[in-house]
Formats: sequence, C-alpha cells, structure tokens
Amino acid sequence: MTNPPITAAAIILAAGDSSRMGQPKALLDWHGRPLIEHVLDTARQGGCSKLFVVLGKDAEAIRKGAKLDGVTVLVNPEPARGQVSSIQMGMQNLDFSTDCCLVWPVDCPLIEASDVRALIEAYAGWRASLMRIFMPVYQGERGHPMLVDIGFRQPFMELKEGETARKVIEDNPTQVKEVPTDNPGVLTDIDTPEEYEQGLKL
Repeated sequence: MTNPPITAAAIILAAGDSSRMGQPKALLDWHGRPLIEHVLDTARQGGCSKLFVVLGKDAEAIRKGAKLDGVTVLVNPEPARGQVSSIQMGMQNLDFSTDCCLVWPVDCPLIEASDVRALIEAYAGWRASLMRIFMPVYQGERGHPMLVDIGFRQPFMELKEGETARKVIEDNPTQVKEVPTDNPGVLTDIDTPEEYEQGLKL
C-alpha cells in the first residue's frame, strides 16, 4: 500500500534583524542570487508545494531585492518578540489542506533537497504513529529544518514570549522522530560575515 501524497509547506523565517551580519541575510549573494531564492528553490525541489516567507523590519528591501513569485509573504509586526512569533505567524496561515510544515531559518542555506525529501518521506511513513515532529540528525546532532504535523501546531501556538520551539520538542520527546542524514549542512547557520564566507566555500 503506498502512502497518499503529502502536501508540505515551507515556512522560511527571515524576520531577524541580521545584526551580526550587518545586512539582511535573506539578500546575501549566494552563488549569484539572493540567499532567500536559493532556500526557496531547495524547498520546492524537496517537495514543498506551499511556500511562506516571514519578514520583519527589512521586508521592503527583501521584497524589492528577491523574486518571491508564488510565495506567500507575511510580515511580522513585532519581530523583536523572537523567532517563535514568526513560527506562530507562519503556522497560523496554514489551512487543513496542508499535512505538515517545515520550519526553516533563512540562514541555513546548506540544507539539500534530499534532506527535505527524507523528512517528508519519514513523515509519510510514520504519520499513522504518534510521531509529530521530524528532525534531521547528523552524527547524533539535531539540525534544521524541523518538520511539524499540522495537527500538532497548537503547542507551538501556545508558546509564550521568551520561549523557543525547543520547549515543544523537550515537552514531547516521544513524538519526535530523528531522520539521519549524511549532510553536515543541516547543522550550519550563517550569522556572521566569517560564517557566510565559510558557507560559500562549502
């Protein structure tokens, strides 16, 4: 028996103020195009049919500087409340024709389409069980993006200011499925110019 096709959404988090980078990370040049376009393409190639981008104070610059056709752009009015407020905003905009969503910080560009596919396939195979959160794991360490079953978004919606998505993961350890990958890029995020240079080389 084959699994029914999965409708997956990607929620790309790009509302941070990029203070350590000194410019919007979403617009960094990534091999000839804005970083955010690269991340959106990887999400598409990996099987995400719905794409959401959550922007913050640099929203205008990012809209002008990147091609966001076919993407639902959300603007977080209070990005200073932290990443959780952007995750909540993205999840709020999902409808029940969506099975799951991948929560994906824009500064994680080394995730590959195969990592996304592996998460969606693991979800398809395990959704009948109690597994609700799927995380890529490289050599025992959990990385990005995190896949969440749409029916399990409520614990994320209930997080309070100052709490992080990690709280939901820690509160529900038996519902978290680790999906092994041989791509160390799932652990890489780019916060500083040095990490950006390093990431480009990888």
